[in-house]
Amino acid sequence: MDDKSGLQQQEDVAELSGWISVWYDQAVAARFIDPPFVLDDTTADRLQGYFEVGLTPDDAVHAFFGVMH
Repeated sequence: MDDKSGLQQQEDVAELSGWISVWYDQAVAARFIDPPFVLDDTTADRLQGYFEVGLTPDDAVHAFFGVMH
């Protein structure tokens, strides 16, 4: 059973949503994707994993698209 309160879960979702929004903007700016980009479940899960391990949106763009630094 999840110990997080409903309010905490809403805050987590809002934080993830904002993080993905920044990721999206950076991916568009880097020309890896073109709007409109449809976020499917598999991609959303992958991005959530990057978020949960603490990657920045910029690092996640590079990890997602396999760009070497």
